[in-house]
This record gives sequence, structure tokens and C-alpha cells, in this order.
Amino acid sequence: MADQVTHTAPDPAKSENSRNTPVVEPLTRRQYKRLSATERQIVSALSLNEPALVARARIRGEDSREFLCAEALVYFIRRADRRDDRKSREALFRELLERCTPFFRGKFRGFNEDAREDLQSEVLKGVVEDLLADDDRGDFMQVRFWTYLERKSIDACRAASRHLRATESLNETISDDEADGRTKLETITDERLGPEQLATLGQALESLPPELRELFLLRHAVGMKIGEDVSMIGDSEELTLAEHFKCTGRTIRNRLKEADRLLAGFREKKR
Repeated sequence: MADQVTHTAPDPAKSENSRNTPVVEPLTRRQYKRLSATERQIVSALSLNEPALVARARIRGEDSREFLCAEALVYFIRRADRRDDRKSREALFRELLERCTPFFRGKFRGFNEDAREDLQSEVLKGVVEDLLADDDRGDFMQVRFWTYLERKSIDACRAASRHLRATESLNETISDDEADGRTKLETITDERLGPEQLATLGQALESLPPELRELFLLRHAVGMKIGEDVSMIGDSEELTLAEHFKCTGRTIRNRLKEADRLLAGFREKKR
């Protein structure tokens, strides 16, 4: 007797569920992928109408099942923009902006108040441009939004420092061959200086060569890590000073040591 082949009829319920399962468009830039938690949050909110989505976006407690992370908000802001739903787009963007406010409170120390406001505005301008771009340049915002914002802030500090750059070249006075060592400031457990300390150093910082001043502020005001070797800037969690200045960690330490020496010399002159 020939073997009987049994055919299992498709389950109508499963077929219906597969047709109704919302699909979130994948990211296309550099093979970026959203975190699974972000994907789940997006899927759970896809069917909400505008008032319900905005209400859910305003939930701040990360332990809430209804919480939408910043990366998910970016997705829905872009979706609203593509649909020309300005009301949803503006409401969701206001919520994202409010979440950024605590982030900026600790940034740009070492700059005066007007400069800090300008730097924050410059960063947010870049966020809006990337967020609403027709291409996929803002895809990383849906992967690691706060890392993206940190990098934007560092870039803004770097651009601001360029305006203060003098003609003297740091590379002519500092090289890898100089004695390695840790600066006095490097021995502090928390390398970030407070507003009062930076205010005290204000005039002394102005005496530094522009590139040394930029390095000092990125290290002791922004809190960037030194890093060890030159590497291509990729999708790492944190940009290091070695990557930023495209040199070795040893060179960075030598330059910080030189900044410390110059600042000490300035203080001696003022006595």
C-alpha cells in the first residue's frame, strides 16, 4: 500500500494573525538595527490614534509597560512627517525635546551662558535636520539616541573651539616622543570639573593655545575618555579623545600634561 500523505490544512487563525501583525520598516543605513526592546515598543504602539500615541509618549517612567523610549519616539516622529501629520509630529517632537533638557544641563561647561545656549541650539538644529531628512542619515537615532546626541554635542564643542583657534600649531610643540605621564587633573577620581572650578580657570584657559583649550574642555568639562589608540570612528558607545584628535592615547596624555603645566604657569604669574 502506498504511503498516505496527509496534508494539514492551514490554521485560519494563524494566517489571520500573520496578516495582521504590524511590520516595522527596517533601517537601511550601514546595516543599523534597532534594539529588540525598541522594536517591541514601536509595534505595540503602531495602531494607536494620534491622541493615544501622544499620551503614551508622555509617559516618562521607564519601568512602565507603556513607556516609549527616545528611539521609538524618533520612529513615530519620522512616520508622522512622512504622513504630513504635523500635529502628531510637533507634539511628539516637543516630548523628545523635553527629554533632552536634563541631558543639556551638564553639557558645555567652560563656555559662558550665551555660548552654551548657542551650542545647545546648534545641536538641536542638527537633530531636527537629521530627524526629518528624506534619506537615512538619522537611522542611528533609532538605534542609540543618547549616544547620537552625545556625539552631536562633542561636534558642537569642536566647532566652537575652531572659532578660537590661533595660528600656532600644537603639533609643533608636543610629540609622541615626549615623556609620558599623568597630569595633576588626571589623578582626580572624577575628571570632570565643576562650574566653580571652570569659572576659576576661565582666564587661564584663555591663555592656552586653542587646540589645547579644546582638548582640556573636552576632557574636563565634557568628560570624554582618553582612549588608547587611533581607530576609525564607528558605532562604539563612546567617542574617545584619541579617536577625536586622530592620535594615540599617549599623545593625548602628553598634551593634557602640557595644558596642566601652562595653567600652573599662568597661576604663578598671577600671584
